[in-house]
Amino acid sequence: MATHEIAGRPRWYVVATKPAREFFAAGQLRNQGFEVFSPKRKATMRRVRKLVTRARPLFPGYLFVQMRLDSIRWRAINGTLGVKFILSQDERPVPLPQGFVEAIIAHAGSDGMVTYAPDLKVGDKVTLMAGPFANEIGELIAKDDRGRVEVLMRFVSSVAVKTTQDNLLPA
Repeated sequence: MATHEIAGRPRWYVVATKPAREFFAAGQLRNQGFEVFSPKRKATMRRVRKLVTRARPLFPGYLFVQMRLDSIRWRAINGTLGVKFILSQDERPVPLPQGFVEAIIAHAGSDGMVTYAPDLKVGDKVTLMAGPFANEIGELIAKDDRGRVEVLMRFVSSVAVKTTQDNLLPA
């Protein structure tokens, strides 16, 4: 039994990618037969007087590969286009703790888009993840059973913004 595996079961490993090449590297690794998970999130950016929402990596510069070290040529990962290296120690990839990636997958859709809807309470400080107030911090002032929430944004004056709970993260 290898020291980095439990009874030969596949484990998840972290792969560092070149800047802004996460999705490209994931495709290249899939083409080689690797099981890849590249979690995404919604991000809203301003582009020429417009707000554009796009998929962005949840962990910029990183993705996850599932494999068994004893049955796959893992060294090929380091030579893959878009990849810097697989995180290693003593020249062997280091697996992530059991359940780490699985917990992220549980919150992701089939497209890898993570919809993290934490158990927020009225009064909590939150960060909006998308929309015109993306990356702004506000205070949760109301929520309903359908996932709709109201967030108080403080600028020059206070403004209440309505959105869905999956658009919030704890601040």
